Amino acid sequence: MSDMLFVYSPLETLGFLLAGFVIALLTGLLAVLADKIIRGPPKSVWGLRASMTSTVAALILGFAGLLALVANYAGAGQAWIYSGLAFFSLLMLLQWLFSPSIINAVYRTRPPGRGEEWLVSKVEELARKAGLKRTPKLRIAEVDAPNAFAYSSPIKGSYVAVTRGLLRTMPREEITAVLAHEIGHLKHKDVAVILALSLLPVALYYVGRSMLMWGWLAGSRERGNAQLYYMGLGIALAAVGCLFHFIVMHFSRLREYYSDAFSGMLTGAPRSLQRALARLAITYETSPEITQTISKSAALLFIVNYLIDATGGMAIEPLWGRPRRREVIIGDIDRAVEELMRREEGGVRELFSTHPPIPKRLRFLESLRLSIESIGSIK
Repeated sequence: MSDMLFVYSPLETLGFLLAGFVIALLTGLLAVLADKIIRGPPKSVWGLRASMTSTVAALILGFAGLLALVANYAGAGQAWIYSGLAFFSLLMLLQWLFSPSIINAVYRTRPPGRGEEWLVSKVEELARKAGLKRTPKLRIAEVDAPNAFAYSSPIKGSYVAVTRGLLRTMPREEITAVLAHEIGHLKHKDVAVILALSLLPVALYYVGRSMLMWGWLAGSRERGNAQLYYMGLGIALAAVGCLFHFIVMHFSRLREYYSDAFSGMLTGAPRSLQRALARLAITYETSPEITQTISKSAALLFIVNYLIDATGGMAIEPLWGRPRRREVIIGDIDRAVEELMRREEGGVRELFSTHPPIPKRLRFLESLRLSIESIGSIK
């Protein structure tokens, strides 16, 4: 149908082009202002909680207000728009419900084998300390890139996965800190929360696009400048949807800080997670080819996200052969932590990422480490 728009609806085509231009302009403006928009790491856990609460409130209230605006001015088209939105939401729900099976297949995860039983015991111990009602299943992902991720659904249950590369790279105390971070995501139900919030910008874009299409359909039946009105409203909604997308990514970064704090408090050793993050940073920086073994589509799940780049990568590590591994030798890991904490990262990369830069996470964990006795525990 898109190739027929110039024949049947030149105004609708113009609307789509203008919407794309406005979104590109907004994205470019945010990139230019990134260093002013992006701030430092949270000062405290309580400040982090306040930031998360205000961000969610802004997203929900803003979305509700925009839907009320559409309901007030869309007229007869709102039934068609909302029915399509409900159908799209249902598809996303089904995808989430069965996502663990998809992830297990993509990353060729397996249960722990001989010599890995200690991982199961550690997950059980951490889950019990975290107050989880059910212990998540542990899986080993057959991927050379060192990383870890958590995923869950009401049907398939919850999982914590660590890659083969992570088990080869880190000592046990650092692996424990990483497992605690992932259990923090499950404790806070981050998979469901971020998925729900991620629907908001997509929904706004869909409603905006639907308004453009409805303007063409309704233009011949309504008097006045109905088509121009619908086109303007559709472009505005698409642009706001783009803005909401960046806000959701900001919220995702806050949740990473929160799981970092959870790990530090649960294990009582924030330094272990600092060392783990520093080890990951050095490994990825010195061996960038290992990012080819991670699927970009699931980058949001990982404890460290190095996949927000323009080139992308292979979906999975090829079954017919693996890239050559280069062993990364790290001398004094605590010195590496100190050096990384002093590093300043640009705001543009963080703006387009779901994870904060590792130097900021290290500084946040350092403040937690210095005040851990006075903070108490995170529930």
